[in-house]
Amino acid sequence: MLSDKESTQMQFRYLLLPVKRFIITLIFSLSALLLMSQETSTCAENLKSAQTFFDNGQVEQVPGMLEECLRSGFKQEEELSAYKLIIQTFFFQDRNQQADSAMLSFLRKYPEYQLSPTDHSSFVHLYNSFNVRPVVQLAFRIGSNLPFITFIDPETLASELKEWDYSTNAANLYGSVEVKYALTPKLEINIETGYSQLSFTTTENFFDQGLVTYNEVLHRLETPVTVTYNIITFSRFTAYARTGGGPAFNLMTKSTCSYVPTSVIYFPDSESPEIKRNDCRIKMDLFCQAGGGIKLKIPKGFLNFEIRTNLGFYNQVKNRTGSAEDLTGYFYSDDDFNLNTVNLSFGYTKIFYKPSKRN
Repeated sequence: MLSDKESTQMQFRYLLLPVKRFIITLIFSLSALLLMSQETSTCAENLKSAQTFFDNGQVEQVPGMLEECLRSGFKQEEELSAYKLIIQTFFFQDRNQQADSAMLSFLRKYPEYQLSPTDHSSFVHLYNSFNVRPVVQLAFRIGSNLPFITFIDPETLASELKEWDYSTNAANLYGSVEVKYALTPKLEINIETGYSQLSFTTTENFFDQGLVTYNEVLHRLETPVTVTYNIITFSRFTAYARTGGGPAFNLMTKSTCSYVPTSVIYFPDSESPEIKRNDCRIKMDLFCQAGGGIKLKIPKGFLNFEIRTNLGFYNQVKNRTGSAEDLTGYFYSDDDFNLNTVNLSFGYTKIFYKPSKRN
């Protein structure tokens, strides 16, 4: 058996283990940070030395001093200066192919670079011999839909239609991916694929004896083709308008229905389980779309807020058999209606550029 002293020593060593591990981890972390700092410092010194060699006409040594740090080690402003120095070096040495290649690499990384008064004339000359154009834009959006119903032809199981009403819920999920192509500096064509959840509620005063409440939720895939027009730009903001249209495909429609008596009659209150309604809804609708928004320019893309409306063309009710017959036990019959939406969304657009040599 261990003595009390030996037992205390073992417990003390056990308690020290986490402390030792923490100290070792801290040493390794600090060493890594020190190495990174030294590498950054070395690259910054290399840039200063390369600039001195360039100013003294010893341009042959410049590319070799900077190429390794271009792969890792430069801050952004240092990287810009290094690229410019290498491009100017190749230009002065009449190494035109290498100068073009360096400028192409520069423009791929900084496609939105704007010339400044401090840029060397050789760099400006070579820069102007290239063209950088946005090839495609990829936009992601998320937001909410507010559906609204039009062209309603009400139906009822009562002998006379009393009070009835439609209401909608704004908490409906919307998300989309959009590919955008520039036709002109102000006009773009857009191809979009989006998911929409749409829900509405209809209530009916049934014979003044009870309240029928019907809730429906639709899940749709929308694929509009639209054009957007940039109306005005101020600072980094641009206001734009959108118009177009396309098909909407019904993925799933579900509903619930309830009947609650409002007077003492022989019909008890009842509530249906969730019922699938795909058999009674059209598979595809067409809609026209109009709207507008505002976008904020950020590096290589945009942030935007947009509002748009979709106006459906067709009556949503295909027939009144199947699931429609299941709802008659709750004193409900489908109204004919067209489905429309108001959509609010926030988005991010990524611009993909293609630099190329001018002919």
